[in-house]
This record gives sequence, structure tokens and C-alpha cells, in this order.
Amino acid sequence: MDKNTLEKYKIDIFNVKDDKKFHPIEAQHDNSHLKRVDVFTADQCKRIEDTLDKMDSLWINRSCTPRFAYENSTKSIRAPFWTLGAVSYLDAVEDYARYHKLKTVMNPVLKKKFGWMYDIICEKFEEEFGCPVVIDDVLAHPGFHIFSAKKGQIISEGHVRLFETALGSIHVDIQYKEHWEYWQTYNHADLDNQMTWTIPVKLPKHGGGLYTWDVEVDPAVFNYNTNENKKPDVSPTANKYYEGQMTYFFRHLLHQMMPGVKVSPDDRRLTIQGHGIKCDGVWRLYF
Repeated sequence: MDKNTLEKYKIDIFNVKDDKKFHPIEAQHDNSHLKRVDVFTADQCKRIEDTLDKMDSLWINRSCTPRFAYENSTKSIRAPFWTLGAVSYLDAVEDYARYHKLKTVMNPVLKKKFGWMYDIICEKFEEEFGCPVVIDDVLAHPGFHIFSAKKGQIISEGHVRLFETALGSIHVDIQYKEHWEYWQTYNHADLDNQMTWTIPVKLPKHGGGLYTWDVEVDPAVFNYNTNENKKPDVSPTANKYYEGQMTYFFRHLLHQMMPGVKVSPDDRRLTIQGHGIKCDGVWRLYF
């Protein structure tokens, strides 16, 4: 893959002409809406990574899957991207029945392998919110984003360079809308304060993080544009990730996965991903 092709897909959010003068991973000025909670120790993160690697036959390759409506007519070049478990914004959007079919197969597997992990996550959230928190059984259990080659393999040079570009879409999370009928089964589901959370268990050597913007957008239409057409006029906040530490936020916070810096062929970006809706006083976590 040549440089011109890579540049076509690079979103230069900070408009920095000389990358040597700016290290986005080090430019941490947390968005006030982003919350942090320490969840897992280094040993626990390694345990999760090792278990994830042993389950690599169940990883779903998402490298060529359109993740947003505009991509149906737009050629997209993708770096290695896998998920474990059913995913609302990928599976439910395209085929709701398939989402539930995959959920039915994968939820028992995830619970068996990562039940202890879910228990800790719920306990941490309960300490944070002071109310019950559960892993929802009707929807998909929280799962994983995997930007990495499989164990014993390395990322190709072309993909290494691609990881240093802005791969993710600038977007707000609206996947809860795919489950509208389910939320109606509760007396009160607080859809005005939906939650998104991430826990990195393995990050590239030079770090990873999340761009956020304090910009209000219309969630009904914003996600359906290309990055070039929806890039905000203001610079984002660069929020650095830490292995074992959860970041979470509420409502429609505009965000994007930060590009990698000085990525190596053996780098990995493994994160636990989930959302939450408070239903009848109980936070229900899902993906």
C-alpha cells in the first residue's frame, strides 16, 4: 500500500504538519464528561488476554464489514479488526435476528470464560453508582474489540502504517435504539442517559486512547456521513487509555478511536467493550 493511498484515509484532526512536534497519546487533557475507574490488575489483564487468545477460533473478522451506512457505497481500506461476541452496532444493525442468534451461541461461552471478569466489572460499577448492576441476558454480553494479529503472528507493514491513521469513525453511540422494543418491557428505561464504557487490557507500546469533542450533534443523522464531512471545527480532547482502567461516559458524547503512534508489528489493542441502560433502577450492561 503506497503513501498516497494511506493518506487518502487519514483524518488529520489536529492539522499538525510535523508529527515530530506533536504526540497525541501524550496530549492528555481529559474531557470532563469522561469518567475513570481502576478495574483490573496487570495480572488480571494478562489472564484476560491469554483467555482471549485461546478463543481466537471464535473471533469474528470485521476488517471488511461496513460499520456505518455511508460505507455501503464507499471503498474502505481496513487494518486487522476482530470482535468476540455479538455486537449491536455491527450485527443488530444489519440483521437483528442474526444478532440474537450469535448472542444465543456466544453468551454462555463468554459467561463461562469471563464470568469472573463480569463480576468485577459489575462490582466496580455498583461502587460507582450505588445501585444494582447486572450483565443483561436478553442482549449480548459485553465483548471485545481486537486490533491485532493472532498470537504468534505479526501485523503487516502496510497495516502497521494504517494503524497510525484515524481508523475509527467520528460518531456518537446510538446502538441502544436497535433494542427499542426490549427497553419498552420495563416500566422505565432511561434512554436519555445511556452509557458507553471501555476497559483496555492490552495497549500498543506507545499507548492508545479516545478523542472526544464537546460538540452537540443530531444523533439521528450525524453518523451517516463520512469523516471528512463531519469533522468538527474544534480540536478534540485526547484522552489516554491505561491498561486495566475503565473509561465511561453518558449520552451522545462525540468520540473517535485515537490513531496509534510509532506502531510496531507485534502491537495489540485489546479492549473490553460495553454499554448500559438503567432499567427500573438497575443498570443493565450489554454490547
